[in-house]
Amino acid sequence: MLRLLIELLRILQLVVFIRVILTWVMPGRLPPAIKPVTDRVDLVLRRFQVLIPMGPGYIDLGPMLFLLLIEVIMRILYAMMWRGMF
Repeated sequence: MLRLLIELLRILQLVVFIRVILTWVMPGRLPPAIKPVTDRVDLVLRRFQVLIPMGPGYIDLGPMLFLLLIEVIMRILYAMMWRGMF
């Protein structure tokens, strides 16, 4: 059960990472095929949004904070799995 949860968290990490890359490569309008996925990811990432002013624009640290949170949760799950708690 924990392995499945860890794998789902890995997939979520990958999806968030791809979303971040897409915002750099394709700013603005996205293709309709990936729009539903990016909308859901953006909904989650909005809760972690931290904007830092950089010249005329801003840097959003939200995705990095979200990925860090997922990594911490995964390490806790790995520790539980190795100790035989589940």
